[in-house]
Amino acid sequence: MARTVAHGFHLSIAGKRGVAGAVEEAMHLGLTAFQIFTKSPRSWRTRPLSPKEVEDFRALKEMAGEIPAVIHASYLVNLGAEGELWEKSVQSLADDLEKARLLGVEYVVVHPGSGAPERVKEGALKALKLAGVRQKPTLLLENTAGGGEKVGARFEELAWLLEDTPLGACLDTCHAFAAGYDVREDPGGVLSELDRTVGLDRVFVVHLNDSQGDLGSRIDHHAHLLQGRIGEGLKGVLLDPRLKGKVFILETPRSPEEDAWNLKVLRGWLED
Repeated sequence: MARTVAHGFHLSIAGKRGVAGAVEEAMHLGLTAFQIFTKSPRSWRTRPLSPKEVEDFRALKEMAGEIPAVIHASYLVNLGAEGELWEKSVQSLADDLEKARLLGVEYVVVHPGSGAPERVKEGALKALKLAGVRQKPTLLLENTAGGGEKVGARFEELAWLLEDTPLGACLDTCHAFAAGYDVREDPGGVLSELDRTVGLDRVFVVHLNDSQGDLGSRIDHHAHLLQGRIGEGLKGVLLDPRLKGKVFILETPRSPEEDAWNLKVLRGWLED
């Protein structure tokens, strides 16, 4: 019997149906989780959600069995910045948190950015406050590949960012590998190190991505499953019993053929 794991793709919200269209696509593909942007990831312009769009999204999500969903914050957000960039980053993240609350989305993932770790923590907590978030959604800080002096490439630094906060973590396997954690040869050991520092109970989402760059390259370029430098090591992450109940999202390039390949590999691993 195949192991049951919440898994899916990062889906597009382009088109007339907007965010509701992403739920329809998830259902069509037989996904048991999904991730979306709520606005362009490369623009500061916000994208208001109409009451109809929110209603349709929530109704379809309920129809799909309340499958877990993730909102990924804009790529422009830099919580470690100073001045106007920091303010715009906090506002943009707060906007995604507010939309997640309206839509009933469980998690919001953000890249910490580059700069002072103290500034990152301050920005994340301010965004939560501005959005009026009390319990849900959970804001997750994602580990980084380390290029460009990004904060959060080392698990110890990620642990410090989460300390004494309601924040959680998102593990990106490509980023971890690029930062020097050998997911290819020792996936269990990498997860043990993550557990020792951050605590696997603080990890809610896993971005299951292969890597175009080699170990320690600090190159953040995702690859299809079994088509990058990590390969079968990702199977060890997916099937590790300590990650039972986590949400696995593929952030791989998409086309019908590419989706079919990645789902075939992932579901084949689950059959094992």
